[in-house]
Amino acid sequence: EYMPEDRRTRTAQETLDIYAPIANRLGMSRLKNELEDLSFRHLEPDAYEGLKLRVEKRRKATEGMVEELVRAVETRIREAEIPIISIDGRIKRLFSINEKLKRQKIELEQVYDFLAVRVITKTVKDCYAGLGIIHHAWPPVPGRIKDFIAMPRPNGYQSLHTSVISEHGMPFEVQIRTIEQHRRAEEGIAA
Repeated sequence: EYMPEDRRTRTAQETLDIYAPIANRLGMSRLKNELEDLSFRHLEPDAYEGLKLRVEKRRKATEGMVEELVRAVETRIREAEIPIISIDGRIKRLFSINEKLKRQKIELEQVYDFLAVRVITKTVKDCYAGLGIIHHAWPPVPGRIKDFIAMPRPNGYQSLHTSVISEHGMPFEVQIRTIEQHRRAEEGIAA
C-alpha cells in the first residue's frame, strides 16, 4: 500500500497471476488465500470495498451462527462415536466470494459455502461415516457433494465437501478430511 499506484497494481497482478497459483499448486491454501485477498484489494478497490460492506452486513446477520454450527456438527459426529481431531468454522474470503459471483453470475445470497465447518478425523473411513451423519442431520443441497478423496484435485488436495441446509434455513458447507489430508492442504510440500 505504500508503493506508487502503478507499481502497486503491477505487483498485485503479478501476485495474482504467478505467486497465488504457485502457492495453490503446492497445497499452501492459507498463503494463497491471503495473497488473493491482498491483490483483490489493490486491483479492484471499489469492488473490494463494495463487497466488503455487503459481506459485513451478511456476517452480522449470521453472527454467532458459525459457532452454533460447529457445536451442532461436533455433537452429531461425537454421538456417532466418530473420532474428531479438530473442528472449526469460517466465513468465506472476499476474493473467493468475488470470483464465485463473477464466474457463476449469482448474488451473494446464493453462495452456499459462505459459512463452512471443517472436520478433521483420523481415517478416510471416518470421513465417509461423518458425511453420512451430516446428511442424516441436515438435508443436503442437490449437486453440492464433492468427493475430492476418491478424485483428488490436480494439486493433491483431498477432502469431502457437502452443502446442507441448517435449521434456520441457512445453507452451509461441511468439509471433512483426515489429519494428513489437512496438513497437505494447509502446508503443502513443506509438510
